[in-house]
Amino acid sequence: MQEPSPPWLFRLRTGKFAAFVAVFVAFSVTVASGATAGIDDPVNRYAQSIQGNPALDVLMIAITTTGDVSTLFVFAIIITIIRRTRKAGMIFLIAIVVLAIVTMYMKPFFGRAVPPYAFVPGVELPENFNIETDSLAPFAAGFSYPSGHASRATALAFLVGYLLYRKARWAGYAVWAFPVIIGISRVYVQQHYPMDVIGGFLIGVVVSAVLANTMKIQVPFQMSRFKGKEDEQKA
Repeated sequence: MQEPSPPWLFRLRTGKFAAFVAVFVAFSVTVASGATAGIDDPVNRYAQSIQGNPALDVLMIAITTTGDVSTLFVFAIIITIIRRTRKAGMIFLIAIVVLAIVTMYMKPFFGRAVPPYAFVPGVELPENFNIETDSLAPFAAGFSYPSGHASRATALAFLVGYLLYRKARWAGYAVWAFPVIIGISRVYVQQHYPMDVIGGFLIGVVVSAVLANTMKIQVPFQMSRFKGKEDEQKA
């Protein structure tokens, strides 16, 4: 019996994939033109107005930290080690690298500056603790679109959601809450505008779909050739 396939695992030569690419391009052009500033700026100003609550600040810092490259990289290694999730883990590892590079070069191309509002938490943070910026490259550090954190969180939801969907559909859908809360946290700590997060979501889906199809996520790894020879000898 064939295992159920989630609706987001679409093939590349389909209208769904073409639509995602077209929407991302059109959306990016719209954001770069400044047409969304009337929506973005009030949201970030509101986020700044509710800062200072120690409990909320700590929660948002904790959430946004789970979307850091280092945290997701460790998680990807763990699921790569596990045999049943190895294929998805390897794809996620590659997705982290690809998305980090893609978003890094897209930022100066679209040229959207990071929000001008500072995040001042209402709690004292450890001396060596810093909230990870969206790009470590100097030439992209001052730009915010699209969100690398949101794109990588989307890749996690795309691939882990695929694994969970085969066991329980509700769990496969539930994991998509992760990029949503990561996006909210990134706006709260003034690293991104809301539209940056949506752009990150779209490019995350596009790259994840390309990698999942190219690497054939539905085809499990074959047994080692050496293992097969050992079995033949024993027989």
